[in-house]
Amino acid sequence: MKRYLAFTVADLPLAVPVDRVAEVAPVPAITRIPRAARHIEGLASVRGKPIPVMDLRKRLGLVNPVTSPRARLVVVLAREGGEPVGLIVDSVGEILSVGETERAARADVPWVAEGLLAGALEVQGRQLLLPDLTRLADLS
Repeated sequence: MKRYLAFTVADLPLAVPVDRVAEVAPVPAITRIPRAARHIEGLASVRGKPIPVMDLRKRLGLVNPVTSPRARLVVVLAREGGEPVGLIVDSVGEILSVGETERAARADVPWVAEGLLAGALEVQGRQLLLPDLTRLADLS
């Protein structure tokens, strides 16, 4: 049984493995970085350590940055043993336990930037998109 943290970005249901999530918190103050890529919001201090923060809407190639009070910072480890990266998401849902009965689904979302989705899961009759954390964390 594998566990996933479910969240939404522009009404897209997404999930990441819980073992790759370091923390979920309200969006902190962010220090802007000059000439950063469009999707990089800047640096935020999380537990006294500066981490890069990106708006996941912008990173996925979607419009309208997050402005909701329900927005959260999901700090993920893009690579095992790698440095943390903060993802600003619209809202965080629940932790889902995915067993062998749930199946992999095809991720067919043409308006999301190509190559940023690793696949999808169908859990309890709904589809959850699985972002490719390694590609998302590419800060260029």
